[in-house]
Amino acid sequence: MSTLKWEPFTPLMERIPQEAPGLLTGLQTLKNNMPTAEFEKYINSLTSLKQGNGMLLLITKKEMYRSIIESKFIPVIQASFGVERVRIISQP
Repeated sequence: MSTLKWEPFTPLMERIPQEAPGLLTGLQTLKNNMPTAEFEKYINSLTSLKQGNGMLLLITKKEMYRSIIESKFIPVIQASFGVERVRIISQP
């Protein structure tokens, strides 16, 4: 019989050094260029952050957060990570 174990959510800033250390500089730049409360709410709560081929992929749990990130933060995200495209997916 298998048992499921509940793991608390770990903020993105705590996970990135182990999961994708190459993204840490861009993430820190983004943090420095966004209001702290908005960074914590919309970026640090992302479930995943991936970069490749000039594109950054952000995965969030909430559709509302995806919409807000798209409407308010795309230019600062592009500048922070040096990417041309940003794709945001909502995946509850």
